[in-house]
Amino acid sequence: MREATKPRNGSGIEEASVNEALEAQSAAEATLRETALRYQQELSWADPDTLEVTLAFIRASRMHRLATGRMMDQLELDVSMTGARYTLLLTLFFARDNLLAQNEISRELSVSRTNITNLIDGLERDGLVSRVPNPADRRVSYAQLTKLGEEICMEVLPHLTRSMMDDLNGFTDQEKAQFKVYLYRMQRNIVQSHPAKYGRGIGVDRE
Repeated sequence: MREATKPRNGSGIEEASVNEALEAQSAAEATLRETALRYQQELSWADPDTLEVTLAFIRASRMHRLATGRMMDQLELDVSMTGARYTLLLTLFFARDNLLAQNEISRELSVSRTNITNLIDGLERDGLVSRVPNPADRRVSYAQLTKLGEEICMEVLPHLTRSMMDDLNGFTDQEKAQFKVYLYRMQRNIVQSHPAKYGRGIGVDRE
């Protein structure tokens, strides 16, 4: 069994053998159950099963982001690529004409305009995105994917797609269909409890 080592590019997780990783996962599951019960100890009305589901969902989302970041590190791309940068590139990649107004990107990703501007500045310096002015309204600036940006997306997209599919490895079609129903019900509950126009946010959110 090989020793765990630090990840090369600081993706936030340590490498491990499959057996080591599964043992750690079992321990994490036990911790989540214990944590849910602690909630109930503090608040008698809290349902530990509901809390464990939510905590497991949050951890699964975090694990996916970290694993995706590690995957991108291993691709050794010619340009620096964090999850936040690739999320923005993917948003443009799937947009009509690979073009979106900066305020639309901010709204889609639920990120402040200042952060979006900073991200676009960096991507523009690396030749992945170009700014396109709106001739009808100088206050509106568009971001458009360049040829190099499209090539980077196409290089990463198959790996990202495979990673997402691997997350549900072994699930039947019926289980996946039911899982979608549960996730969308959960999202609707969040919207009802905390009304807001949440961004659709495609890609990965790390950083």
